[in-house]
Amino acid sequence: MFKNIVYKFFGIEEVKDPEDTIPVVVSRKRIIADKVVEVELRDPEGKELPAFTAGAHIDVHIKPGMMRQYSLPNNPQERDRYISAVLMEPEGKGGSKALFYDVQEGDKLLVSKPRNHFPLAEDAPYSVFVAGGIGLTPLMAMAYRLRELGKPFKFYYRARARAWAAYPDLLVEEFGDSVECLFSDEGGREKFDLDAILKEVPEGTHLYTCGANSFMDFVTSTAEKYLPEDNVHLEYFYAAFDADSAENQPFELYCTKSDVTLEVPSDKSITDVLEENGINLPISCSDGICGSCITKFVEGEVEHRDGVLSKSDREKKQLFTPCCSRAVGEKLSIEV
Repeated sequence: MFKNIVYKFFGIEEVKDPEDTIPVVVSRKRIIADKVVEVELRDPEGKELPAFTAGAHIDVHIKPGMMRQYSLPNNPQERDRYISAVLMEPEGKGGSKALFYDVQEGDKLLVSKPRNHFPLAEDAPYSVFVAGGIGLTPLMAMAYRLRELGKPFKFYYRARARAWAAYPDLLVEEFGDSVECLFSDEGGREKFDLDAILKEVPEGTHLYTCGANSFMDFVTSTAEKYLPEDNVHLEYFYAAFDADSAENQPFELYCTKSDVTLEVPSDKSITDVLEENGINLPISCSDGICGSCITKFVEGEVEHRDGVLSKSDREKKQLFTPCCSRAVGEKLSIEV
C-alpha cells in the first residue's frame, strides 16, 4: 500500500520510490518547546517498523529534493513508531522550517531504515551523558537502553532556558535521580562543573555528548583530562569542518572496481565527480555527519573533514567520507 509517495501537500506531484526507504505516516505532530517540534512516524498499515539501536538516526524525505537526518530519541524497544524532535532554525537551510511549518498530521513521508554511527558501549561500567539543547535526542535512546540493561549512568541536560528545552519533565519522569537538568536562566551554567563530575567517575566510564559544536568542544576538551580518548563519543548536528577555511587542491581519483581514473577539481567533491560519471554512492548530508557514504580507500592519504569517523577509524587509513573529505597529495584510489 502506497509504495509510491505523492507529495501533493506541498503543491508538487512527484512520485518517489527509492529502494532503501520506508513509507510512513505522520501520526502526531506537536510543539514540545520553544521552536522545537516533535513528529511521530508510524507504518501506514500499523505494522512494526525496522528495529533501531540507541544512538541511531533516520533520513527523513521532507519534500522533493529535501532530505534531513534526525536522531531517534524514543525507547529502542518500541517497534511501532519513530520519533523525531527538531529545532526550527530560521537561518538554516530550510529543512527544519519545512518540518515545523509544512508537514502536518496525516501526511505521508519516506524515511530510511535506521543507521547508527553513534553506538552505545553497552558493556561500560558507568556512562555519562552531556546534552546541549536539542542534542539530547540520541542520548535519550541510550538512557532507555542502559535502564533496560540495568547499567548505571548520569544524564546532564544543558539548555539556555527551560522554555527552550525538549523533554525535561519526561527525562526526570523516566530516569529520576539519574538526570540533572541545568538551565542557564535558572543558574544552571554556574552549577555545571564538568571537571568535578569527571574526577569522581569510576574507571572504564564512557562519556557521550551531542549539541552545538562549541558546546561539544568544551565537553571533549574537559573529558580528555580524565578519560581515554576512545571512551569519549560525540555526534555532530552540523558540519565539523569549516570548509570555507580549506584550500582545496585538484587531484586524480582512481576507482578500483570501476577501473576508471577521474579528475577531481578544487571546486567539486568526490561524490560530485563520481555522480557526473555515472557512479553513485549513497549520500544524504554532504557534510560528513550522517555516514551514509563511508567508503574504503586503498592508496593515498586523506584529509578527513567529517564528524563521523573515530580517531581509531582514521588511524587505520581505510575509511573516509567522499562527500566532504579530500586527498592529501595528487592521487587517491578508492574501492568503487
